Amino acid sequence: MPATTARAIKASVSQILKIDQNWEDVEVRRIDVDGLISRFRNLSRLAPGSLATYESRFRSGLDSYLSYLDNPASYQPKTRRPAGRDDKPGPIPKNKAQQEGALGHRDPTPSAATTSSTKLVVYPFPVRPDVFAELKLPADLTADEASRLGAFLKAVAISDGGGASR
Repeated sequence: MPATTARAIKASVSQILKIDQNWEDVEVRRIDVDGLISRFRNLSRLAPGSLATYESRFRSGLDSYLSYLDNPASYQPKTRRPAGRDDKPGPIPKNKAQQEGALGHRDPTPSAATTSSTKLVVYPFPVRPDVFAELKLPADLTADEASRLGAFLKAVAISDGGGASR
């Protein structure tokens, strides 16, 4: 695990645990994660995106630590695969019919032709309580691109029952 990732997880875990006055005495396996995070959200003045990041890092850090406690001798921290790498290369689809899966949806993974060297930034986005999405956007996203993205999201939204889309 990269040192910067470990420091980010440590910072999130310590900030969330600090809302309990006796956090040093907490039995890690008995933590009510949802309750703790809910209290952290209520007490925090962080932006929703930051709260989602803290929650994600807290859960990741806790899962990693519990995995270590379960088997310290064979523990390996979870790491992300480098972008563009796939352990199971398959044939490159030649036409739209081949790109569509059993449900008629296109494969969301970019093909080699559409992957560029543009740095993508992952933005956690709270969609609604207990539902978070991750947006992977170029670090140099322009206002026009953001506007197109907003229009796209409106187009894929499901009606909220009142006739208007969300």
